Amino acid sequence: MGIIDRIILSIYTFLLAFLSFAVILLSLRLIPLEWAGTSLAHVYGQWEASLVGAVFFLVSIRLLLAGLRSRKAKDTIVHHNDMGDVHISLDAVENLVEKVVRHMRGVRGIKVNVALAAQGITVRIKAIVSPESHVPTVAGEIQKRVHEYIKNTVGIELADVQVIVESISNDFKAKQRVE
Repeated sequence: MGIIDRIILSIYTFLLAFLSFAVILLSLRLIPLEWAGTSLAHVYGQWEASLVGAVFFLVSIRLLLAGLRSRKAKDTIVHHNDMGDVHISLDAVENLVEKVVRHMRGVRGIKVNVALAAQGITVRIKAIVSPESHVPTVAGEIQKRVHEYIKNTVGIELADVQVIVESISNDFKAKQRVE
């Protein structure tokens, strides 16, 4: 659930808590029934009230869908063994790729994306390479090391390892994760 959904959920929860508190006070006869009756009479026939109701309904649907979406399982790689199944998330594979490439000579910065394709797992690496390096050699070394490391660590063959050299720079860039 994103930050906007969390803010909307907080406001929505506060308003529903206020409404619930009013119902509790009404049911315990701490608020006169006339107040509720006259308040509802003011709402009857008002288009603004229907607009507020429609907004609450749409917010309810959005939060319901956001809650269902967050429960959906991430893409995983499944290994079957005698004791059960082992699920390895693609985020874990992404972290392993970052670990390998980050410490390579000639690589100044990286962004990694791991995806599950029809032919298998594909890895896409956007790299910033130092100008002293031979770019085709560094790119080939990245592909080779990533392929071998993932095969030895996770136990899968990668379908494709793409290396895209975004820049040739001497500056060290912050290693950013692409979510």
